[in-house]
Amino acid sequence: MSKEKRKNLIKKFLQGRLRFTEFAITNACIAQCSFCDIWKQRPKIFVDKEKALRAIDRLADFGVAHLTITGGEPLLHPDVVAFVERAAKRRMNNAVLNAAPSLLMRGDILKRLEDAGCDVLSISFDSGDPVTMAESRKIPCIMEEMSRALEMIKQTKLKTMASVLIWNDNYDKLEEVCVRAKNMGYDFISFNYPTFSESKVYPLGGDGVNLSRENVIQGLQDVIKLRKTGKYGIINSAISMRNIIDYLQNPAAVNYHCLGGKHVLFLDWFFDIHPCMQLPETLGNILDGNMKESDLCKPSCNACNMSWYRDLSMFMYGIKSVPVLLESLSGAKNFI
Repeated sequence: MSKEKRKNLIKKFLQGRLRFTEFAITNACIAQCSFCDIWKQRPKIFVDKEKALRAIDRLADFGVAHLTITGGEPLLHPDVVAFVERAAKRRMNNAVLNAAPSLLMRGDILKRLEDAGCDVLSISFDSGDPVTMAESRKIPCIMEEMSRALEMIKQTKLKTMASVLIWNDNYDKLEEVCVRAKNMGYDFISFNYPTFSESKVYPLGGDGVNLSRENVIQGLQDVIKLRKTGKYGIINSAISMRNIIDYLQNPAAVNYHCLGGKHVLFLDWFFDIHPCMQLPETLGNILDGNMKESDLCKPSCNACNMSWYRDLSMFMYGIKSVPVLLESLSGAKNFI
């Protein structure tokens, strides 16, 4: 993260206006994951370039200091570099998600993303086993392609993050996943907690994530132990993961509820803002000139264990968030 982006993030935090947003720019995807139905959607939608640039400007005006560009597969969008460039120009830390590593080796895309100001490439990583990985994404030779892409990325200033979903195949062998990710050269690892969504825009679920509560808890407890070793660059807060365990055991016992709709947002390819990708309700359309920052005021929620939204919400509880902040700073210094 550049000095200017870091200053912007700190400024928004001190103002109480810090927000994080996921922006889904397309529902097109090469992968055919068993735990996501976006790839089945018709018609395929790619956000209009000029509208998307206006949307990013409005997000910045509303206090958004981190933007994750997602999809579908965002690298299929012909204007993804322009979106990264606009986010960087507005001093937003930004990440681009990727599910098909072959796209990272296409032409000069890595150089263009680097020059545009991309901070992190977050690459889906489901298993330490190449066969399982290929089967889970329905992309033959995906691990080999990933290895080649990571070698190319190492020639740039871009950081890489293995984005690991806890699912049926890996919840009991997450150290194997971490070891493989580290050996492949990833800078960081983030874990996503299994969840279901009935959203018409962003449907999630399936047999792959149909774990028992006990299995999810086992996986989270293992990640907490792995994080303590300091070997793998795991960025999830242990305090947040314990909060999720509390939620799974007794929702009424959690200390931190989700602030999706207030500090953490999801912007879909129709430019509608949702409290999170799981909820069908909208807070408004970002391109609506009448929408104001004060419209981002949804009450806290405790209805699911959606990782990105709950993890980031942990930072927005004032003095109560100090232990989370200190833990995160010590665990991933190079990330910021």
